[in-house]
Amino acid sequence: MAILWRVIIVAGLLGLGALSNGGAAAQDAAMPRGILSAIAAAGEAAHRVETSVSTPEFERRAAATRLSATVISALASYPRHAGAILRTAMHASPRHRNYIAGKVTAAFPGYGTLARREANSAPARPRIVRTAAIQGDAIKSPAAKMPAKMRKAFGLSAVVVGFGGHDVGVFGRRKESGRDLNAELRFTPFDWWLWDFILSPQPHIGAHYNTDGNTNQVYFGGTWMYDLGWGVFAGGSVSIALHDGETKTDALDRKELGLPVLFRESVEVGYRVGDHHGVSIHLDHISNAGIDENNEGLDTFGLRYHYRL
Repeated sequence: MAILWRVIIVAGLLGLGALSNGGAAAQDAAMPRGILSAIAAAGEAAHRVETSVSTPEFERRAAATRLSATVISALASYPRHAGAILRTAMHASPRHRNYIAGKVTAAFPGYGTLARREANSAPARPRIVRTAAIQGDAIKSPAAKMPAKMRKAFGLSAVVVGFGGHDVGVFGRRKESGRDLNAELRFTPFDWWLWDFILSPQPHIGAHYNTDGNTNQVYFGGTWMYDLGWGVFAGGSVSIALHDGETKTDALDRKELGLPVLFRESVEVGYRVGDHHGVSIHLDHISNAGIDENNEGLDTFGLRYHYRL
């Protein structure tokens, strides 16, 4: 009889466990529409606080903390809807997108790639997202009807123009003269697994034009740019540069660059004004990394204006 009672107790416990798991799964499969509305409301509140110059520092931090806590709580309860949860938060408050990505990655490392991808794909201007709702596993929005690979269309995300010193000699001796005019286009990250692996940089293409007829260059590659909060942003890029300068020369006022195709690296820090405008200081360097014995390299340093679409 004692054995029979033990069997009954164990079976009862297993049944309760199955019911609780089934209830959790049902909860996850049918996320209430109020969850996205709460995230959107927290995001819009954080955005309003951040854009007001008169808001005290503690209120900014409190609003950002409430937003991240709301997102993390939703992810913990409804992991199957991680994409919709993160997308809603990033669209509601684009200024906090990298902050949210960092907090989510710290809490759930498995969502790190998704969080960074959504952060880089968020628009500069907040959009109304409270109308988004969940029914079963589907999102009631036009994007939900599209194939997964088409939900994040590739397109222009920012235009950058600037000017500055040519061959400033940061990493070598200065030889060439003039000023450089710079223009650059940036695009939304590709929706590829390889792009996710390298932390979803923004593809870019740009050019430097020298006013004294010295080395000009065209370059293309990827930019990693991060909002640090309170209007400050920073980042860098890696590119391939094609130039019309000298690969080998005896002229004392021209650089010997060794190869017609070079590596290009850059760093940048700036301040953003509103959702669209920003100014930055920018340093870039081109060289062949020692592949050729002629490798003097060339640096440009200047001021740039950013317009985010």
